[in-house]
Amino acid sequence: MVQLVCSEFDEFEEALYGVQGRYVLHARQQRDWQLNVVDLNGVALMSGREGAATVYTGVGLPGYFNIFVPLTGHDTTVVDGHAFNRRRIGWMVPNAMFHIDAKRPASWLTVAMSCERVLRWAAVRNDEFDFSMLHRNMVSNAHRNIAPLIWLARRLFYIETHTPEVLHTESAEHDARMEVMDVVFRLLLPIDPLHAGARHSRDHREILKRALELLEALDIQSVYTEDICHATCASERTVRNVFNEYLGMSPHRYLMVRRLHAIRFAIRHAGPGDTITSICSRFGVWDFGRFAGQYRQHFGVLPAHSLRSVKAVAQR
Repeated sequence: MVQLVCSEFDEFEEALYGVQGRYVLHARQQRDWQLNVVDLNGVALMSGREGAATVYTGVGLPGYFNIFVPLTGHDTTVVDGHAFNRRRIGWMVPNAMFHIDAKRPASWLTVAMSCERVLRWAAVRNDEFDFSMLHRNMVSNAHRNIAPLIWLARRLFYIETHTPEVLHTESAEHDARMEVMDVVFRLLLPIDPLHAGARHSRDHREILKRALELLEALDIQSVYTEDICHATCASERTVRNVFNEYLGMSPHRYLMVRRLHAIRFAIRHAGPGDTITSICSRFGVWDFGRFAGQYRQHFGVLPAHSLRSVKAVAQR
């Protein structure tokens, strides 16, 4: 993770991820400049704390989309002439200029997403994705509460600081990356995951049959919602509707529950050298605190207690 604390804005300015631009200070600097970046291989979260009231004129770098969310100074922040509040978010596309005017020192969160990742995300959701947003900057009210994105970012910054080895495996980065993008686009798009109707009539039973066959054929840790969409030749919206209709939960939650059961099975058959960390890393778990809570909610015991019980029986 990039962690930067500097007394001058020039170093801060040069370290910004996904954009390139120039700061002009409104007034004398009041505090140090701070920057944290977590890179998830194509999706990066950046948290900044500015040292003075500023005007920032920048341009999105080629190959990156960015979302901008003020964390403080909402009522004194203006983006491209649009005054902000606690519900507003900014969206910046590659190669397009933007201006951010903060009348007092502000803190903010951005998420930079590569064009490749965004287009891949949109491809399996093409019946609900607004492709016009790929070509223009915009400032709008979020369609959902912004708090889940801020909470998720804080968890990722914390884990990156304390246990980065857990986060930076291929499967863990994929899970974290997809979770971040799902939260971001739920803010940007008017998607109702429970009641959105599919545009085309499809055989829902056949879609579900193909999806479950895929899950049985592959290891649970290697299957994601987009894999189900490709295997069933259905959009993410249609797959979501099918799972809610027949299984009573979204595909994301269904995969999460299956993964919990797979981890429980791995714990119950653990070897002498296995730990909770080593077992969970095989399944792409990056947030151990949240995982432990989910495991206890489903099975009534913490995963560490399950492993201790298994090893105690093995030693008898």
